[in-house]
Amino acid sequence: MSPHKQSHAGFPDFPFRLLGGSPEWIAGMRRRPGSVAATVSALTLCACVPYAGFPALVAAAVGCGAFYRSCEPLQLVLLPEQGAAQFLARKVLAAWRNYFLMTAPFAVLALLAQPRSAWMAAAWAPLAALALLYFVAAKYARYDPADESPRWPLAARLGAAGFLIPPLLPLSLCLVVSSLLRAERNLSRYLYDYD
Repeated sequence: MSPHKQSHAGFPDFPFRLLGGSPEWIAGMRRRPGSVAATVSALTLCACVPYAGFPALVAAAVGCGAFYRSCEPLQLVLLPEQGAAQFLARKVLAAWRNYFLMTAPFAVLALLAQPRSAWMAAAWAPLAALALLYFVAAKYARYDPADESPRWPLAARLGAAGFLIPPLLPLSLCLVVSSLLRAERNLSRYLYDYD
């Protein structure tokens, strides 16, 4: 094997550089190869079942929230030398990029296999984007470099469930806004030199 080609646990040929250097996505995929493989299988199967493909893609977005449960070291937060708002925007854009890059083939498969469910794509994309925005904001609202895996309070868990259970969606939307405000305030404590 060439010294330039690295092997990664569970994904020997996966080009991790496609993830844009996102520590959450790279670590999440390396730590949970079985879950990632099960998700790929489930998404492929659901894409062929009428009206199941796009709800499964929303569930996958909520599942990607697991990548945002642990806190990276402070050095990784300081590395980009950006203010809190820029840092959050970069993290959210990376989450959206990685998610939509990974799920685009399944969305196309769902559209080809079940063209009558195309209207659901209009709800899938914004709902998945909001779910990822929520998980990034919730992570950095609780970010503490001394606590690698902070516990999520009940309200935060209900907020995550709101993307799967429609009656809880208003709570999720409120928590997106409050988490973003708290995340920017919390990150400003660490990134004040760059604001």
